[in-house]
Amino acid sequence: MSLSAFQRIGWQFSAVDSRLHRISAGWKMAGMLAMCSAAFVGKSFPALLALLVLNVIGYRLGRVKAVEMWRDMRFFMIQTMIVVALYVLRDGIYDGVLPGLRTSLQILLFFMPGALFLRVTPSSQLMRSLRRWLPERVAFFVFISFRFIPYFAREISDISMAQQLRGARIDKHSLANPRNWPGLFHCLMVPLMIRVMKTAEDAALSAEARGFGKTGRSHSSFTVAKECE
Repeated sequence: MSLSAFQRIGWQFSAVDSRLHRISAGWKMAGMLAMCSAAFVGKSFPALLALLVLNVIGYRLGRVKAVEMWRDMRFFMIQTMIVVALYVLRDGIYDGVLPGLRTSLQILLFFMPGALFLRVTPSSQLMRSLRRWLPERVAFFVFISFRFIPYFAREISDISMAQQLRGARIDKHSLANPRNWPGLFHCLMVPLMIRVMKTAEDAALSAEARGFGKTGRSHSSFTVAKECE
C-alpha cells in the first residue's frame, strides 16, 4: 500500500505535537472509558449532542484535521443508514426515524473516543502506561487489541477495494439501496473475519516463538507486541 493510500485510512496515529499527545496514556484511557460509558447510558438527544461536541473538541485539541476525523467516522455513515432503515421497517417512518438516529449516534459516540485515543497515543507511551498498571500478559493483550484496530481498518479498505473490482456492490452509493446490504456481509464481513482469525493465530505463534510469558528467556512485552503488529 502506498503512503498516500495509507494516510487515507482512519484510526491511525497522528504524529504531531498537541496537548492531548503530551498527556499520559493512562489519563487518556480513563477519559476514553468515561466518554464511552456516557455514550452507552445517554438517552436524550441533548446529552448525546453534548458528547459529540466534546469529542469534536478533543479532536481539535489533538490537532487532528477535519478530514482525518471524517476518515475515522465515515464507516458509521453506512451503519446509520442501516440502523435507521431497520427502525423504520419495524416502527414506521414517523416512529422509527428518531429512535434509529439516536441509536446510531450512541454507537458513533461509543467508538469515537477510541478513535481519538489511537490518534493521539503513540505505541511506546501506551505500552509504558499499561505495564505500569497491569500485569505483563494483560498489558500485552490490551496493547495488541488497540494496535490492531488500525490494521483491521486497512484490511477493510483493501478487501472493499478488491471486492468492488470484482463487481461487488458495496460502495457507498450502492449501499443506499437496501437490496445490496446482503453483499456487505458476504463480500466484506466474511473475508474480514477470516483475516481476523488468521492474524490472531499468527500473532499468537509469533509471541510463542519469541518465548513471551516464559520465565528467563522472554522478550519484553513491548518488543513482542511491536513484532506482532
